[in-house]
Amino acid sequence: MLEGPAGEQGVVVLRDAVAVLGRFPALAGASLEVAEGEVLLLKGPNGAGKTTTLKAITGTLPPARIAGQISYLGQRIDHLPAHALVPQGLAMVPEGRGVFAQLSVDENLRMGAYARADAGIDADREHVFSL
Repeated sequence: MLEGPAGEQGVVVLRDAVAVLGRFPALAGASLEVAEGEVLLLKGPNGAGKTTTLKAITGTLPPARIAGQISYLGQRIDHLPAHALVPQGLAMVPEGRGVFAQLSVDENLRMGAYARADAGIDADREHVFSL
């Protein structure tokens, strides 16, 4: 289990992450902690490692390309693939180019809910559309 400052456990903790994309280091010892209820902003120019950091946390980088320690809700997750994290409530939502362009907005929303097996999906969809 990874701990944050003063022994507090963060919801997401990233310690000493190193990621290599192709021949280039995209992260070199990155660390962060997000506490419950906290909002964290990753800000920087193109190529600063914002997306790579999020992909490392959500398991969408190949494991051979990332090193370091990542925990979610007190459990190490740096060895888990993305599909194992989704049922735990950890996923990365794509922007713009990351959606399925050939699908409608509704179909994209349904794809995002594929891991849910509850009756609330339709109610949640209707709520989102009402916004």
